[in-house]
Amino acid sequence: MANFFKLAAAASIGLLALSGCSASTGEEAAVGNSNTPKDLVNAGQVTLCIDPEYPPLEYYADGSGGDIVGFDADAGRALADYWGVKIKFEVTSFDGLMPGLQSGRCDMILGGLYTSPARLEVADAAPIMNAGPAALAAPGLAGELKSKMDLCGRKVVAQAASSNAASITAMGEECTKAGKSAPILSEYPKTSDTVLAVINGKAEVLVETNVAAAYMVTQNQGKLEMANQVFDPDTTFGVFSKKGSTLTPAIAAAFKALKDDGSLAKVATKYNLDPTILDVK
Repeated sequence: MANFFKLAAAASIGLLALSGCSASTGEEAAVGNSNTPKDLVNAGQVTLCIDPEYPPLEYYADGSGGDIVGFDADAGRALADYWGVKIKFEVTSFDGLMPGLQSGRCDMILGGLYTSPARLEVADAAPIMNAGPAALAAPGLAGELKSKMDLCGRKVVAQAASSNAASITAMGEECTKAGKSAPILSEYPKTSDTVLAVINGKAEVLVETNVAAAYMVTQNQGKLEMANQVFDPDTTFGVFSKKGSTLTPAIAAAFKALKDDGSLAKVATKYNLDPTILDVK
């Protein structure tokens, strides 16, 4: 789990998640080729669990419905073309991504998830993009934040069930040892709500992935600034599959081929991402 994105899609995302609805691109391809893995949930189709509320990685083109676009969505389409299969997006909430994978609702998660140790205990992951947390705050405060210890005692917000929230929680012991108070963490299911929490003064600092954070700043000029010195980009976003699945090496091989032929770089550039952040092995 880098990468300028996660503002919002709208209440319909939650409704889709609750109702178990899925979104399909309607794009079709020949059913299989020599690259096609055998253990897809549905033959002739690759199914991606996705939370389309994270621009520019994944979001609804019109803000609340219709086509799902973004780097991850288009990378998924490129993967489907490489395998010669159809693609289906299984829409769920962020905290439902891993349960969706584990329950067999989808073949993989291509959705801005860190390859954290906790996630790697229950699933496999192929690296796709460098990532790391970033701190966002009002312009006056952002310049004062020089290290993560400057978050001690402050009201911090992060997306619920995210690695960022877990990192803030883990900071409590460090702050205590330094003679400071632990961060006061609030969590919201939607990233749009985390942004509003800072803008409305309910929180002082928002911790989000560096990729999404840059996008948030562009959408909230004069209200949010990035404090670049607080965290290092020390992890990666991964494409997750079931633990021990035969899909795992097939996913890695496919994205390696798509990086080597320039396909992933084209997708990154389309969404104003620096292709050098791609980390495919």
